[in-house]
Amino acid sequence: MREEFVRRCGSVFFALWMAAVVAPRAHGQQRPTQPDTTKKTDSLAHRPITLPAMHTDTSRIERRLFESQPNVSTLSITGRELRSAPRFFAEADVLRSLQLMPGIEARNDFSAGMNVRGGEADQNLILLDGYPVYNPFHFGGLFGTFIDPAVGRVDMLTGGFPAPFGGRLSSVLNVRSAEDDRRGIHGTTEVSFIASTLSLGGALGSSGSWLLAGRRTYADQAINLVKKNAFPYHFFDLEGHVAHTLPLGLRFSATGYGGDDLLHFKSTIEGERQHVLWGNRVIGGTLSRAFRRVPSLLGDSIVAEQRVSQSLFDLNTQISGGGFSLTSKVRDARVGGALTAYAPNQTRSVGYEVAGQRLAYSVNYPVPLFPTDSFRQRVRSVSAYADELWTPTPSLMMEAGVRYDAIADAHAAAFMPRFSVKYFLNKDLAVSAAFGEYGQWIRSLAREDIPLRAVDYWIGSDSVTPMSRARHYILGVERWVTPSRSFRVEGFYKRYSQLLEPNPFDDPQRRGDEFLPVKGWSTGGDFMLRQFDTGRFGGWIAYTYTLNSRVDSDGQRFFPSQDRRHDVNVVGSWHLPRYTLAARFNLATGTPYTRIVGQFDRIRYDPMSGSFTKQNDVPELQFLTGPRNGERLPLSQRLDISVTHDWRPRGLTITPYLSVMNIYNAHNVFGYVFDYSGAPPKRISLPQLPIFPTLGLSVAW
Repeated sequence: MREEFVRRCGSVFFALWMAAVVAPRAHGQQRPTQPDTTKKTDSLAHRPITLPAMHTDTSRIERRLFESQPNVSTLSITGRELRSAPRFFAEADVLRSLQLMPGIEARNDFSAGMNVRGGEADQNLILLDGYPVYNPFHFGGLFGTFIDPAVGRVDMLTGGFPAPFGGRLSSVLNVRSAEDDRRGIHGTTEVSFIASTLSLGGALGSSGSWLLAGRRTYADQAINLVKKNAFPYHFFDLEGHVAHTLPLGLRFSATGYGGDDLLHFKSTIEGERQHVLWGNRVIGGTLSRAFRRVPSLLGDSIVAEQRVSQSLFDLNTQISGGGFSLTSKVRDARVGGALTAYAPNQTRSVGYEVAGQRLAYSVNYPVPLFPTDSFRQRVRSVSAYADELWTPTPSLMMEAGVRYDAIADAHAAAFMPRFSVKYFLNKDLAVSAAFGEYGQWIRSLAREDIPLRAVDYWIGSDSVTPMSRARHYILGVERWVTPSRSFRVEGFYKRYSQLLEPNPFDDPQRRGDEFLPVKGWSTGGDFMLRQFDTGRFGGWIAYTYTLNSRVDSDGQRFFPSQDRRHDVNVVGSWHLPRYTLAARFNLATGTPYTRIVGQFDRIRYDPMSGSFTKQNDVPELQFLTGPRNGERLPLSQRLDISVTHDWRPRGLTITPYLSVMNIYNAHNVFGYVFDYSGAPPKRISLPQLPIFPTLGLSVAW
């Protein structure tokens, strides 16, 4: 592109030089003659010159990543492209949209959580501008916490991620804030079935930008107009981001986020106040500077970066005046930095991170679905890494690194190598491979077998809870068919060691029996054919195949609950002159579940009276189960559509939209309830989301 621009500029300069200098000189050297008054004087000096139109174009960022990095198992997608998918309850949701990508699956319609290439839901490192977020969900996992207009780009690494990332076994999701450097104040306001959203942003001086966005649900206020306190629940999010270039070449950026779910109500019997509150807080800053004058041995330039952040999560539940109390807290503080040296064929980086977490969980009454332990922990970790990207030939690209993680409280340390390679068969076709070892020392007490995952209760590795480990092996092929269309096929194999699962029979008075050891593997492949949005059509076809196997503490092999074998998503958006039509179709095989084969009322023997009695005169219902995850839910399918219309009066863009989930009302099974009290016994299926039409309005300026 640069050579073409220089060539055309040179042609223009040469023509002007000929017209202004050479032509007059040539006329001046001719022998003076009698002027001919019968002819009209015409020369290059007076003739207007029509130059050819100059067109400059730049490749997409995905294409540049394809050419400059191994980018194995990397998905990079803009917020605009994520919003092209049909909305969930009229809400554009980053986490819901990511579930439509290859290798990323959800257990059911009620969960915004992710199982990546067969991994457990707590094995994903979720970042906002590089700062960790622990529970990015609202309404029991139904919605994600990221505010749609504030999302600029999403980078998802579904496996084989390089040495700068650690602490999780399956994936890394980094949500990057939008940056709008246009002069003036620009923004978007939106009203949907669920919430109202407002975002504002613009340029900050001549070399920076600012962003402020907020969202709040209003269903509680709307229903209160009809009946007071009929729906005493709402959630809100608030996010701010600023980026600016300071004197001396310093670049500063900062991000802050806060979001809460609040449920307040009074008991109808006792009149006591009940409340359930949970939410996240994230604040972080990054300071960087590029140094141009460096020793030639190091390269052309060096970029130094320093980061600091604090992440908080808080859950507080008080029911029946404290008769039932459940709390969970996470306090995460970390500082890190990196030095990156750039050379024509090499990029070398070294970095560090020091982190500390304070974790607490307590419950005062045993209830189903919640862990029964209470504990307080401090987890301290020190990490360092070195990574090098090397391009020895135009056809070969290699990235190698090593990461060191030391967990003081667990007396554990590990060196984990990472390696990836890409070979270009031609400029549009490349094969790639990757290998890596990964460790995780912060995990959730929530059970993977439970289909609803409202929040995660985090616990760290210590002297009785080891660090979990995993190895990734990946092989792939990527081809660019046109400048706006590409496809990728990857196969993967993951081997897990020292995995842990919550112990359903742990003793709350005993420390160290919270988890049971598990090991196993996940294998499969995923495919993606992607048409980048060119103004007329955009979308993708994603297919994922996974096969998972685990071995529990008793040596029994089973399929984990996230073992969905086949998952297909077809997503498209068609841009008409004034309308945009978007559609998403999903077809997926069922996940495993444990069948209840019988039930009975348990009674206890009283040696004092010599008789069998019921506890508190209430029978204790007991279930008999079949093999663990020995049955599977049926096939599920769903078609979602949305239609938007753009109207542009006086510099505004007004967009009303209609969104319909499950348009033909497919009956997808969420789970089963078994009733053996009658003859014959009954199996009752619990449905997932039915057909649900919603309306919304967006205004941008």
